[in-house]
Amino acid sequence: MTKKIKEVGIRSYSQWIFLAIAFFVTVLSVGIGPYGQSEEIVQVGDVAVKRYVAARDTVDEVTTEKLKTAAANSVGPIYKSDITVEENSTKQVNDVFQELNDLILKMQDGDDFYQMVKEASLKLPVVLSNPQLTAYQVMPLSNRILYTEDCVGILNQIYSEGLSADELEEGKAQVKAGVDATPWSEDLKEMAYTIVSAALDPNLVLDEDAMEAAREEKRSEVSNVLIRKNQKIVDEGEIITQDIYDRLVSLKLIGDSENNGKLLPFLGSSVIVLLLFGAIGLFFFWNKGAVVLKKNEIRMLFTVYMIMILLCKAMALLPYYSLIPLCLFAMLISLLIGRRMSLLMNCFFSIVACMIFSGDVEFLIYALTSGSFGALLIQKTEKRSRMVPVAVGMAVISFVTMLAAGLFFRDGYTTQLLIASALGALMGLIAVVIAVGSLPFWEGVFEANTPLRLLELTNPNNELLRRLMIEAPGTYHHSLIVANLAETAVYEIGGNTALARAGAYYHDIGKLKYPMFFAENQTGHNPHDDIEPKSSARIITQHTKAGAELGMEYGLPRAIINIMKEHHGTSLVKYFYFKALKTYGAENVNEAEYRYDGPIPTGRESAVVMLADTVEAAVRAMLGSGKTLEEAEASIQTLIKDKLDDGQLNRSGLAIHELAIIQKSFLKVFQGMYHERVSYPKKEEIEAAARKTEVEKEENSIDNTD
Repeated sequence: MTKKIKEVGIRSYSQWIFLAIAFFVTVLSVGIGPYGQSEEIVQVGDVAVKRYVAARDTVDEVTTEKLKTAAANSVGPIYKSDITVEENSTKQVNDVFQELNDLILKMQDGDDFYQMVKEASLKLPVVLSNPQLTAYQVMPLSNRILYTEDCVGILNQIYSEGLSADELEEGKAQVKAGVDATPWSEDLKEMAYTIVSAALDPNLVLDEDAMEAAREEKRSEVSNVLIRKNQKIVDEGEIITQDIYDRLVSLKLIGDSENNGKLLPFLGSSVIVLLLFGAIGLFFFWNKGAVVLKKNEIRMLFTVYMIMILLCKAMALLPYYSLIPLCLFAMLISLLIGRRMSLLMNCFFSIVACMIFSGDVEFLIYALTSGSFGALLIQKTEKRSRMVPVAVGMAVISFVTMLAAGLFFRDGYTTQLLIASALGALMGLIAVVIAVGSLPFWEGVFEANTPLRLLELTNPNNELLRRLMIEAPGTYHHSLIVANLAETAVYEIGGNTALARAGAYYHDIGKLKYPMFFAENQTGHNPHDDIEPKSSARIITQHTKAGAELGMEYGLPRAIINIMKEHHGTSLVKYFYFKALKTYGAENVNEAEYRYDGPIPTGRESAVVMLADTVEAAVRAMLGSGKTLEEAEASIQTLIKDKLDDGQLNRSGLAIHELAIIQKSFLKVFQGMYHERVSYPKKEEIEAAARKTEVEKEENSIDNTD
């Protein structure tokens, strides 16, 4: 329980960090934007009231410095090897073992080696356990020498490859791998890892002098950008951008009023951003039961938001804001998290982007409309055949939105408006390509469970599913039915149907370990008849763990693996538990040994798969024994209530009213599968009908003759 509280605390703490970073970046992006009016005649974003030209030939210090800085920043880290680190670390390891060997030589009958080591206080501060020291003590001297050489060899191997401060944890992992490869006992391996990792220090250090020299060399390679005498800096009627403003200041054509007259606009923008973040925070707080983001979804939301905000800030001075794929934000959130979250966050993002661009209502309408359509249409790209229509659709929507907004808010049609609309169409098309094309990145880095990724997993040609189909056909058929049940129920409650189907396909994959120990794969003999109930229960309950291990081996997403582990929760294997009670008596049976290891479901989809798995098996057994669907309906309700009463749904996020929806959806699927069919006539009935027809014909013939 303490560990769980700690994990929740860390998670909450990280969320506050993300929120704080996003807030401050947003405030700075908006606060130093090209907005604002002041008493100064010349400000960034103003219209120049006269023509400014250079009074003399001079160096464009602003542009030149930017180029030099960019060149200097292109220099990567340069390391140099510090041989003394390797020598010191090697000496520390040798000294530790020498101290231990000296203590062994000093030992007399009755001495406690562990106590002697504690009192001796080794020079290298490491904590060694009694089993470790005992294992080392009982070795002959020749083995201790070989053991020391192995430890030093592992250390030298790491140093030969070089180890920087950023790679220290990787170095410890190498120590672990090297120690595990040795033939020593587990206690000695743990002892070796403790000593070697404690002595491990980075031997690659940044060569600041070399890096500074390289930066200076790069800076020197950049030629000065010249401004010629009488060269135009800005013309009357043109917008004064930041670069133009900086040039005017450097040429002393205007005074430096960079920080004048902007305090009040900055405070105002900060308050607006604070209110926006407060509104989003209240939405999540008041709807925490209905809106629960997973850790990877929070990280993805933060990353996408930061990328798009910084992109907007970097491109804020472009002549056409339609050059920025604003709808990309909504598309990515829709694919990675969900359509509803995307529509909400698109409103928030559009307002912030409008403030960064010092935009107007025209900008806001364009961002909101294109983003909303992007969030909806991008969902259709789960099929590759729809990729082109969606991209074309977004291009058309972006073009029409920009054109319509311009016609409404501007003075009629202009060439600039047509150009802006065409650029918007191009960016709409490109945004679709980027959103779909970047999915492998989000799937690999953040374990995003996108519809496309989950759809690939449900392909019957998938290697793991083919194994299940061949090696455990009964389980495979059971999984297909569970998938239909789970997908239907999750759709009804508004969950991730693709995740539910994929999770159901793989939930019992652990049965591949012992397929014939599960009823659906048995063709006659039941191997459980030959073993005791406790062993049977152990085999049954271990299939969740085996499935998770198999899933990790085949690289399945974490969400699918969680469903594998959680689809039985900590439920009781009732059949073998009651069999054990009858066989051994209640006083000799430990209920915990007949329960699954868990954990209980931590998501709605995982909980639905649990219920579908339970219900499918029970209904199949009932209908197989001659019972009706009406009787099965009551059983479904009882089974779901049992899971609820047993606490298996406590962390699933399912509401009580959703359980009734799930029950109805299950019943709908079963009615479609097991509906009553017209019975075909038997052979005897057909023959009797034929004889009756012949008799009737003969009677009719006699009547006609008469």
